[in-house]
Amino acid sequence: MFCPNCNHPADDFNDFCAFCGIRLHGAFRQEEAGPPAGYGPAMAPWRGGQVGIAIFLVGMAFLLISASTLLLEPLPNGMAWGAWIGSHAIGVVILASVWLLGQDKGRFNLAALGLVQPRLSWPRCGLLILLTLGVSIGATALYAWLVRPLGVELLLPPEVPGAVAFPGIAALLTFEALAGWTPFTEEIFFRGFILTGLIPRWGLWRASVGSALIFAAFHLYPGVLIPIFFTGLLLAGLYRVTGSLWPAILAHAGQNAIALVAIIYTG
Repeated sequence: MFCPNCNHPADDFNDFCAFCGIRLHGAFRQEEAGPPAGYGPAMAPWRGGQVGIAIFLVGMAFLLISASTLLLEPLPNGMAWGAWIGSHAIGVVILASVWLLGQDKGRFNLAALGLVQPRLSWPRCGLLILLTLGVSIGATALYAWLVRPLGVELLLPPEVPGAVAFPGIAALLTFEALAGWTPFTEEIFFRGFILTGLIPRWGLWRASVGSALIFAAFHLYPGVLIPIFFTGLLLAGLYRVTGSLWPAILAHAGQNAIALVAIIYTG
């Protein structure tokens, strides 16, 4: 059976289409022998249970790895090494968790994570990526401007020290980790795995809000929860509009790269 809106495969136990988010309960579903050509990414075999286990595993690893990297700070370039090692370690845990919990009969389909060609042209995707970047950065700046008069430091985005980046040409290692590897693995986890796994039961909007809340919670510091939650919603929207995770990865990478440039030249 297939969704009457987007022709995506629809299971009987799903309340919402896993691809377009339309409510399926009580709705007419197409009875066809197979999906039409080019119907979109494969339906994810994982659901809320696997999502919950993955969040727990990655969350525990995140806390342990983050605490362990603090031991590196007294060393030369210790903060930069901590950021580099920590981001790679957490990314490996993310990919391992997604691979283990996202298999279907011993197989894993990358298309289910959204790692497919966008259904929009790349020039249009590029415009959407730039729009997402601009709105996200603008919203973060607006949030900081609004909360600064309150005088509550905890609500302000933290000042990230320049020491988080390696000096000189070695800064390329920091960009590789924080503006390359981290956006890639985080988008696979928060949008590709969590969002996709929640849509069949929660619907597109509630799943987008839920995945954005989880995305924000992983950043821990109160001063970034609201901006990152909003960014998570934007990235979820970009993913669903383009039908591919790659534009969301590029937008995430662009935002991290801009932040790193600001940190290096102002920190």
